[in-house]
Amino acid sequence: TRNPKLAGKILLIVDDERLLREAVASVFVRAGCIVLEAGSGNEALAIVRAQKIDAVLSDVQMPNGDGLKLLEEIRKINPDIPVVLLLTGFSDVTEADAIKKGAGGLLHKPVSRKVLLDSLENLLP
Repeated sequence: TRNPKLAGKILLIVDDERLLREAVASVFVRAGCIVLEAGSGNEALAIVRAQKIDAVLSDVQMPNGDGLKLLEEIRKINPDIPVVLLLTGFSDVTEADAIKKGAGGLLHKPVSRKVLLDSLENLLP
């Protein structure tokens, strides 16, 4: 279902688990977003440097550039891009750590479609 607030927004989804990344991407494509995908923090950083991104949704634990490092680098490039981090139960990252580093939100996997959509909708202008 298209969401007027998200329609046309360019969203970068970053997760090393391809199937999970594609499932999350499909939620936002149905909402009307233009979705880009990256399998690592390093790959995501190249995309953020190359083009305009409205928001980033990133896993925290990934090889080749984790989500917190990605968040720190995105803040250097453009401090205004909202970033939501996804955590598994095994992460040692706290919400306070993530917010202090500039995350717009922290969600725990598994996360419902509604929570995903609401979290981004609340961060975008």
